[in-house]
Order: sequence, then C-alpha cells, then structure tokens
Amino acid sequence: MKILILTTGYPQRKGDFSNIFVHRLAKSLTELGNEIHIITPHGKDLARNEDMDGVSVHRFQYMYPQRLQTLAYFPGIPENIKHLHNKIQVLPFILSMTWKLVAIAKKYNIDIINAHWALPPGFLAVVTNRIHRKPVVITLYGAELFTAKEGSILARLIRYILTTADGVVGISDATCEAAGRISGRQDIEILPDGIDTAYFHPAKDDKGVRTYYEINDDEYMIFACGRMVERKGFRYLLEAMPYILKDCPNTKLVIGGDGPEKKGLEKLIDELGITSKVILPGFIPDDNFSEHMSASDVFVLPSIVDSRGDTEGSATILLEAMVSGKPIIGTSVGGIPYAIKDGQGGYLVEPENPKQLAEKITVLLKDENLRKELGIRGRKYVEDNFSCDRIARRYIEKFKLYVEGFNA
Repeated sequence: MKILILTTGYPQRKGDFSNIFVHRLAKSLTELGNEIHIITPHGKDLARNEDMDGVSVHRFQYMYPQRLQTLAYFPGIPENIKHLHNKIQVLPFILSMTWKLVAIAKKYNIDIINAHWALPPGFLAVVTNRIHRKPVVITLYGAELFTAKEGSILARLIRYILTTADGVVGISDATCEAAGRISGRQDIEILPDGIDTAYFHPAKDDKGVRTYYEINDDEYMIFACGRMVERKGFRYLLEAMPYILKDCPNTKLVIGGDGPEKKGLEKLIDELGITSKVILPGFIPDDNFSEHMSASDVFVLPSIVDSRGDTEGSATILLEAMVSGKPIIGTSVGGIPYAIKDGQGGYLVEPENPKQLAEKITVLLKDENLRKELGIRGRKYVEDNFSCDRIARRYIEKFKLYVEGFNA
C-alpha cells in the first residue's frame, strides 16, 4: 500500500530522538513492503524532502524566512503555543499542512491517510476528505483527550473528528477509553507504539556512559528520561532520593532531557542537598540512548496527572527499558498500567508518592538477582507483545480493512 502519515512531529535528522516512535512505525511499515510518505513541519536548516531509512519525508514550510518557524518541535506544540509569537504561526501552519496533505495525496496516489494526533492532523485529514477522497485512520496519544473538559469546544471538536474518521486507534487503554467517552465510538482499537527490540538490547556496551558520568563500578545508577514538563513527575523522583540515599548511599541519579521545568528541578536538587548525587545531562541523542539504558541499574518513570489533567498516554519508554533487560518502576496513571503489569518487569507505584517510590527503588538496588530476573522476564514480555514488526503488521491489517471498505 501507499500510506501517508500526517504528523506534527518527526525526527529532524539521524540521531534525533524526538517523536522517534512515529519514525519507527513508518520504517517498519516500509520494511513490510509498503510505500510510506511522511508530512511533517519544516524547521531551520532542514531538507524540504528527504529519504530517511526508506521513508519519504516531506516537510512543509509555514513561515518565511525559515528561522521564524518556532511552533513545532522541542519542547512541543502544547508548550510552544503558550507564547504569542507562536500563536501567530498557527494559521499559516494549518494552511501549509493542509496544502501539503492534498498535494502529496494526489501526487503519489495514496491509498490511506494515517493522522497522528487528533489536532491538527486528524482534523485536517477529515475536513479535506472530499478533496483527497482517501480513508482516514487517526492514531491518538492522549494529551488532547485527557485535557478536554466535558461539553467544552475542544471536546465537541474532537468528537466531530473522531466520528468523521474512518478508523481510530489509541496507544493504550486509557487513551481509547478517553476517546470513546468523548466520541461515543465503540470500535476504537488499542495499537501501542512499537518497540525496537534490536536497538534496545541488554548486550549494549555501557561502560562509556558510566565512565562519562564518573559512576564507579560499586555505585548504583538510577536512570530517568523525558521532556522536563510537569506531567513527567521528576520532582517526586528527586524527593525520593534522600530516602534512597539513607539505605543506598552509593547511588547516583541521571535524568536525561530538557524542558521548561528544568530550572525548577535544578533549584529543588539544591534545596534537597543532593547536588553531588544527581546528574542532568540535558538532551540524550538517539544514537546514545540505548547505552544509557544498559548502563543503568533501574529505570524510573514517575509520571503524574498534571494541573491541566494531562498525563502519560503510554509506557513506551518503560517498555524500551524492559527490552534493554532493566527492571522498571512506573506510576499507575494514564496508559502506563496497560503496558506494565506489577511484577512483570518491575513495579507500579502511586503517583506523587516519593516514599513509596524510594521503597521500590531500594528493594531493586539491594537485590541483584531480582533485578536480573525482572530484566529477563520484561524483555520476553516486550518481544512477545510490543515489537515494531508485530505492531506494524497489526496496522497493515487495519489499513487493508478500511481501504477495501472505502473502495467497495
């Protein structure tokens, strides 16, 4: 099939980890013999069109000169749009994406459109269906669903988008339940992000990472990573550190990533008196990320439901840690419990509970055999249920049904 993926985020170049899950899906679909076209925003110094691992990437420019394009990409549209100069870019962004969508669909005689996120990709795909005349399947991640208040304009808009689309999938049970509650659809299927089981592997060389951070062989390394925004809950992991250090003083915490919460986290580290025990290296590139996983003893995702009602749509990064052979700890919010079962490859804890977080982390740090057992069990679980190839094949099955139904 010829598949067009419409998305507001995509890796900008090799080694870029941002929205890598979309690229992994596209690459896996390509490896199964399909022709994949990506429409995504342009950015400064990026190619307008390029081949990335066999995937045709088409970037639309929405501001001139290109250096003025600041709505998309890190730390993400939900954060960027808070600034006035980015709000001004919304209309040209939507118009440019719409034009590119119609042009590429017609030029390459696309069979089906897969829009990632309801807004704006899903909306643009369904409102232009009289022009491109292709079936539309929307992949939902959660943010716009979790924050949409019942009866609000946003909820009504999302309901229109989801009821107009030919098909809808969500990356977790929490995402699908939220989408069903808003739209009333009963046919929304769970299709999680695929995990690259070859890239994330226990056999990766991790010595360079520990040497770089000056973490000795007799020290434990706790690893966490993600955009430094409120819903990631990193402050609660920091607040757990004093409890952890009482039982395991030879422990260091590495939190990779960047974002608007970073300065606040740095201030908290200083207030807690754990400056020598916490490392904030900033953005970790994709080509070095799996080595960080392998170097760690425990991976933690301490997510919460933030002040806007937003939370984790899935547990993708926890699954990546599990397939790396590492025990994990996640919180029971959003889509995390769908993918992570307590005791399967690690543990689930309550959100915003530093003491409980510290207790579980300490249990794992003190028991090497338990860490190894959970690591082995977790990798097999991910290989059996979440590999990129398995998820891509499920997408193809679904796409074929809608193409056949649309052309009947």
